[in-house]
Amino acid sequence: MQEWICHTCDSHLIKGGMPSIAVANSLELAPIPSELEELNVLERQLIVKILPFAKIVALPKGWQRAVHGAVVCVPSEVEITVNSLPRPSAEAQLLQVKLKRKIKYKGYQHFYTVNMKNVLAGQTKLKETHPQYSDIAIDESATFESLQGDRPVDEEDARRDNPDAAQPVEPSNPDGEMEDLRPGLALDTCMQPPDIAQEVLSYGDGIFRVASAQGNKPVGFFSTPKLEAIAFPVQFPTGRNTLDEVRQVKLSPTRYFNTRLFCVDTRFAKDQSYLFFAQFVTETHMATCSMSIQTRKGKKNAGDGRRISNKMLQDKVELEKLIQNKEAMRFMQPVRGTPAYWEKTLRDLHAMVRQLGKPTFFVTFSAAEIRWPEFIAGIKAQQGEEGDFSGLDWNEKCEILWSNPVTVMRMFEKRVDALMTDLILSPATFQWKITYFGWSFKPEEVLIFIWWFGLKMHRGFRIPRTVQMSSNSLTAT
Repeated sequence: MQEWICHTCDSHLIKGGMPSIAVANSLELAPIPSELEELNVLERQLIVKILPFAKIVALPKGWQRAVHGAVVCVPSEVEITVNSLPRPSAEAQLLQVKLKRKIKYKGYQHFYTVNMKNVLAGQTKLKETHPQYSDIAIDESATFESLQGDRPVDEEDARRDNPDAAQPVEPSNPDGEMEDLRPGLALDTCMQPPDIAQEVLSYGDGIFRVASAQGNKPVGFFSTPKLEAIAFPVQFPTGRNTLDEVRQVKLSPTRYFNTRLFCVDTRFAKDQSYLFFAQFVTETHMATCSMSIQTRKGKKNAGDGRRISNKMLQDKVELEKLIQNKEAMRFMQPVRGTPAYWEKTLRDLHAMVRQLGKPTFFVTFSAAEIRWPEFIAGIKAQQGEEGDFSGLDWNEKCEILWSNPVTVMRMFEKRVDALMTDLILSPATFQWKITYFGWSFKPEEVLIFIWWFGLKMHRGFRIPRTVQMSSNSLTAT
């Protein structure tokens, strides 16, 4: 059996130092207990003390997810929420629960069928193993019999008796539930369809609405100790070895989250909430560091020579002038997608054109992960399944790709690297020499600028239809 070592660890070990991404550098992961591993998405959200809220939308193709806006971490009233839900008298009895930001909203964050047996078992396990959850009080007195034969519950009485308690409501208008209070948008938060298979086994027709974080103020990641372990207790059942852990070798947030997402243990790569949480924390750290640098590099005077003061910043007109002059948003350049980032990228491209002239080719390559069977086979191999998956339909392929977006992205990046190394920069080059090339990599797409020395474009030029490669040259016709 062959053993492999990455270049990062090899370079550190040769120098006699500990690699920053080594397990011994406080990166060891405790095994997930079976009581926590069996929980679905909503059952996990019910027992966490801090809820990470995000606006997650589905992309047009492939069902991959994207986030709009910031990820907000809000403290959750775990005891009030869990203790307000009825306890089952039999293991087969389930609840239909909607998790909302506020009770009055029609949109919801999650809608799943919940097994309270699993929720109580997971909460009890966290109380035993997680230091931040040791003070949770569990009340097992409520049962299904307390609902008195599944009679309708008066919402006004329930709200007056316990405003924070779960409120069962009748599903009067399923389509209306998807409407949003704000015009022009279909949802208020991420919409998740119910599990149809478990819906048949649910208790009665009542749907319980909970808003465990309603009325609480958001908390900052870097100002709240152990926030990562509190918000994701399933990934960190012992509450240790998070980002803010004291380590022998210092580890940046970018390197830390790369280590977690690229780990052989897929507990992080499969959780999309953790994926967007990691992205937001990394971008926040980059903006904060850039803000500190820009403060030291910043000019004390405005473009017209006047000194920048607090009074000037409080003036709306003067503040708009600073923004128009690009002096107020310069610290956002490292964060991808911001106006400052795209302005810097545009200036870099203009500089390349001034130095090298117009690019010979501008090529765009998009990912076609649904048409690449090795992507499906790779994810299934991680899940311990092997076989022929060519007979799957489009929906089944999308669900497999959706289950591990990190692996999909890494395999697409590997294809792009092979394109650049084995074709464009290969020893078997075209008859024209490549002067320079630049490329921009973004999710599911790569943009490439190529400058070929000696290749003159003329009217009527056509892209080669066939390519012939030999040991020393590559010719196109």
